[in-house]
Amino acid sequence: MDISVIKKRDGRIEPFEKDKITKAIWKAAQAVGGKDYQTAVDLTDKVVEIAQYIDEDDVATVEGIQDLVEKVLVKNGHYKTAKAYILYRKQHEEIREAGHLLFNNKIIGDYLERNDWRGRENFNIN
Repeated sequence: MDISVIKKRDGRIEPFEKDKITKAIWKAAQAVGGKDYQTAVDLTDKVVEIAQYIDEDDVATVEGIQDLVEKVLVKNGHYKTAKAYILYRKQHEEIREAGHLLFNNKIIGDYLERNDWRGRENFNIN
């Protein structure tokens, strides 16, 4: 059974795009001097092959696939690429967290400045 959909971090279900895995592996490989795109394709095939047998009744998740990519990279001796991939994931996690903080700070700022309908409603109660 092939993977046809994937669950995003926000819970949305979207079509599974195998090429995204290949691009991520390729970028990590390039970061450490890798020059063989076909290896990224082959490693992607291994990830997808393994992923289709894990939790057959569940939808694959972005996090689960990314964890599997790390394992496949290490198991196949691509330690430097795995490290680059892990660092890339960490950076993007921090970017997502910063985005959430900025969004929350904007909501609070707008509320306090009464630029937001919630602020106007609450300040008009009296």
